[in-house]
Amino acid sequence: MTAETVIALPVVMVAILACTQVCLFFFAQSVALAAAQQGVRTARTHDADHASGATAAKRYAEQTASGLLTSISAASTGDATTVRITVRGRSLSLVPFLPSIEVVEQAAGAVERFTAPERAA
Repeated sequence: MTAETVIALPVVMVAILACTQVCLFFFAQSVALAAAQQGVRTARTHDADHASGATAAKRYAEQTASGLLTSISAASTGDATTVRITVRGRSLSLVPFLPSIEVVEQAAGAVERFTAPERAA
């Protein structure tokens, strides 16, 4: 092997590893956001409670992430007119000695409600 190969090969391998790690982080963010949005869609329907949104968000993240997002938790907050779902997890780390990166995503929406139409005077 030449000296150039001995120097360049580790640099190329680290660059590939870093790119893959960044891709895993963005995938974990995307899954967490999609899970939060799914939770909001579930919780904002008429006569649904906020807890059902958190349950749906966690279930969606667990089914979609396939182990690439770990320690998944979902929480729901809101009032009678709005709902907010927060999904937390940790993205997979390829480097054994580096800790995984925490991912936190939120989605919010208005709760559906039926109202009586106003009468024209």
